[in-house]
Amino acid sequence: MTHDKSTYYLGADLGSSFTKFVVIDDNGNMHFRRTIPTLSRHRELQSQTVAEIHERFPVAATCATGYGRQKFECDLRKTELICASAGVSHLHPVEKSIIDIGGEDIKIIESGPGGEVRHFYMNDKCSAGTGAFITEIAERAELEIAEMSDLARTSQSSRVINSFCTVFAKTEILGWKFDNVPIEDISRGIYLSIVKRIIKLPMRSDLPVLMCGGVVAFHPYLRDLLAGELQTEVQVVEDPQYAVALGAALLAQRSFATSMSEN
Repeated sequence: MTHDKSTYYLGADLGSSFTKFVVIDDNGNMHFRRTIPTLSRHRELQSQTVAEIHERFPVAATCATGYGRQKFECDLRKTELICASAGVSHLHPVEKSIIDIGGEDIKIIESGPGGEVRHFYMNDKCSAGTGAFITEIAERAELEIAEMSDLARTSQSSRVINSFCTVFAKTEILGWKFDNVPIEDISRGIYLSIVKRIIKLPMRSDLPVLMCGGVVAFHPYLRDLLAGELQTEVQVVEDPQYAVALGAALLAQRSFATSMSEN
């Protein structure tokens, strides 16, 4: 148990693949973070994690976001767009374009210095270019996720997956394997296909471009390819996988502060 007079706030980002927890204090400092599978067979893992958090920290308010937010007991629920903007803005309080690549979608957010969402765009038609897309295509290509960035860096290939449908993309990869395409070229080709999908979304590249989300955390070479395509500097935020959960915790803090000032 944390024995101090601080007040703490919990942000829970219940994504399609993983759930991220972040606990902050009144100053926005992070004291706890953890990632667990969202759809684990061991469903008690979520309740155990929440119980551990409440045992260690006197949590004053909780905000949930993500696909599973409606099923999570909390004081506040906010969209991933709002939470991503809040979390990234806490780290970078400037006007910016945010690229958030998640398990099932890609979000482009034009965000103000204080985290206000001015415009946003999503690839809501399918999961092409998302974490789920990478996982499925990599599995068909017999690629280890942890090795993909390092492999892709050694390739100069411009070969790219043209199919937007995951099913057809798998067939395309199978053809590459029959043609004995080197594994490093396959890795780069998967990343190039994601970059191709991102740049089809409207985005102001005259603003600082910041990336967050679990995908860029595990596939850092995506940043390099995207920066080359946009011909501008692209920065990955600190702890990108936790940016949305951090935003949720910050919104819980603001909501609590507002309710206290009104009482």
